[in-house]
Amino acid sequence: MSMDIVGKRGEALFRAIITKWCDGKQWFDDTFKGEKAEGLDFEVQLIGSSVFHANFYVQVKATAKHTKYAGMGNDRRLLVRLTRADAKKIGNMKVPAYVVGIDVHSGRAFIKHVPAGSTSGFSGILVRQPLNCIAIKRVWTEVEAFWISRPQGMTTSDY
Repeated sequence: MSMDIVGKRGEALFRAIITKWCDGKQWFDDTFKGEKAEGLDFEVQLIGSSVFHANFYVQVKATAKHTKYAGMGNDRRLLVRLTRADAKKIGNMKVPAYVVGIDVHSGRAFIKHVPAGSTSGFSGILVRQPLNCIAIKRVWTEVEAFWISRPQGMTTSDY
């Protein structure tokens, strides 16, 4: 399977997941950035935010490899990679940013925060961090809090 097909499938799955209705409403709206924003695939806007244009950025990492996971139990992770260079670029933005790893076979997605000031990448996202309704509401809340307080960069996250 070509990387282009895997990437397109991952992006389509991300769009379906991030715009999922939870508790009777949609929490986010997405804008695909693609080639226009190096290292960032999506800008995601909060719906119903008290702050004008509260948003965050996402880099989608999709995989269809036979060996997609490593580890066991709470240490099990989806093997997707964020390069050091991309981590530095994203971390320098000092706005909320995440990597979402997608297993294109199962359609499952996992989320990991990229803190402001990041200088190192990673090679996997813990499967105990699924992008589900619980995570959608928590991300909405933490991004809303970021834009309300306007600190010098998002440095912590549950993801």
